[in-house]
Amino acid sequence: MDLPVYLDYNATTPVAPEVADAIEPFLRTGFGNPSSDHLYGRQARQAVDRARAQVAALIGADPAEIVFTGCATEANNLAIFGVARALRGVRRHIVTSAI
Repeated sequence: MDLPVYLDYNATTPVAPEVADAIEPFLRTGFGNPSSDHLYGRQARQAVDRARAQVAALIGADPAEIVFTGCATEANNLAIFGVARALRGVRRHIVTSAI
């Protein structure tokens, strides 16, 4: 059966097999809250820190510069408010668009 071409990558995208393999343990057993100080939380925190270091190395950044967010809205707000704070006193307006 021929499937249509999927063009709605704005809504969701397929997960690469290597990504699925990397996150699988955390979906089944390593699901601790990385902000918690119990064993499961510490293990999750180590995994997040490892991922942060990997992303930083990939793009030539310092791990402290890598911020993971929980959703697009949080990421957008972080970017917009970060620019607003950086330009406080320099610029009076920031124009944004849904596009």
